[in-house]
Amino acid sequence: MKRAALYIRVSTQEQAQEGYSVGEQRERLIAYCKAQDWIIADIYVDGGYTGSNLKRPGIQKLMVETDKFDVVLVYKLDRLSRSQRDKLYLIEEIFLPNDVDFVSMQESFDTSSPFGKAMIGLLAVFAQLEREQIKERTKMGRMARAKAGLHHGGGYIPIGYNYEDGHLVVNPYEAEQVRKIYEWYLAGGSLASITDRLHAEGYTNRYGSYSSWSSVRNILGNETYTGRLKFGEVIVEHAHEAIITEEQFAAAQMLRERRQEQYGATAFQSKHLLTGMLFCGHCGARYYKRNSGKYSYYACYSRTKQIKSMVKDPNCKNRNWKAEDLEPRIDAKIRARLRSPDLMGELAAERPPAPADNRNADIEKRIRDIDKQIARLMELYQRDDIPPDLLGDNINKLYNEKTALQAALEPVEEQESVSLDLARALLEDAAAVWDFADEAQKRRIMQSLIKKIVLTDDDIDIQWAI
Repeated sequence: MKRAALYIRVSTQEQAQEGYSVGEQRERLIAYCKAQDWIIADIYVDGGYTGSNLKRPGIQKLMVETDKFDVVLVYKLDRLSRSQRDKLYLIEEIFLPNDVDFVSMQESFDTSSPFGKAMIGLLAVFAQLEREQIKERTKMGRMARAKAGLHHGGGYIPIGYNYEDGHLVVNPYEAEQVRKIYEWYLAGGSLASITDRLHAEGYTNRYGSYSSWSSVRNILGNETYTGRLKFGEVIVEHAHEAIITEEQFAAAQMLRERRQEQYGATAFQSKHLLTGMLFCGHCGARYYKRNSGKYSYYACYSRTKQIKSMVKDPNCKNRNWKAEDLEPRIDAKIRARLRSPDLMGELAAERPPAPADNRNADIEKRIRDIDKQIARLMELYQRDDIPPDLLGDNINKLYNEKTALQAALEPVEEQESVSLDLARALLEDAAAVWDFADEAQKRRIMQSLIKKIVLTDDDIDIQWAI
């Protein structure tokens, strides 16, 4: 039998306007535990606290007492938190690592079910979206400061300047170093030789000595030294005193480009959208993305033999796919799936009846007797005739006995039935997010929706997780 921790939160405004009173939530959660035959280990209440952060005594106490219960039960998801980031943190970082499941009564969100586990992936998408929205608001604030000619501040102030009342003010000692760096670079010095010279002559800045050429590189690429303030698309000329001229900065950029063409640059490759999801329908090997001249394409490892350990059949002749052909087709299939009217019907399959098993009739009879005794104790608790701590003491022996009896029974496989309320809401949100999501967000959605994608000649078979 599971030990449940009930979490109840209400702000003064919600209690007045939405009917989420502490007493009402408590009554419904107790009734739910009774129906599920769960023991109530404790009740954690945050009355009059906002759900926008985790600075609440009740939730903090719950977070450190995860050894006392097996499941956390709330009336509604937003009772746990109104922040998607905090919901995901509590579930993935606090509850699940400590073998504690999470159930939201109204949405039937249950992390112990396969569907609930899949939904955590989508919840992560929305948490990422929330982070992006916060970043966007922060960016807008900084853009407003830039338009007013104010530096965005933060942890890094360019070498050569001090930060005073929102403005950059020249630091004479460091400014002289910046001028020397440009002078030496335009005279033919390399990043390494300039760094060594600064170090040898004992120059230092607010961040220490010039022990790495990265500081020199950053100075050479920063147009702030021309007196220009730039943040995103906002550019303000003469926002502060210049240290070098426009001509010096332009000449340094031309020299950097020529040297880059001559010596090359370190290539950066991001993780592709379909990485790890594509499989060959002939040999079962993975597909991967390759770049060839003007276009990119996906190829079977067995066919290219690029990595020997990835080869399944050296004679595989499955076709290559141009990225510009394959990616739009998969994108269209995902969009159609998210908007399919039949999707919810597929998820609503009824649970098949469990097979009868009468081989442990005596044990099952004793378990039913224990359940009746526990039910009576739960009724006393529901009427406030017995406190939570005393309830736990009274049914502890019954709980231990039932656990031992259940361990002696052979497991019976059952299919869980899941409410579609949460599924519908999450899938509708995923459909909306997909239209403007970046590559990282789309990968999260795909990892929740798709088991794998099988390519067989001209056929694309997406095997859906839900």
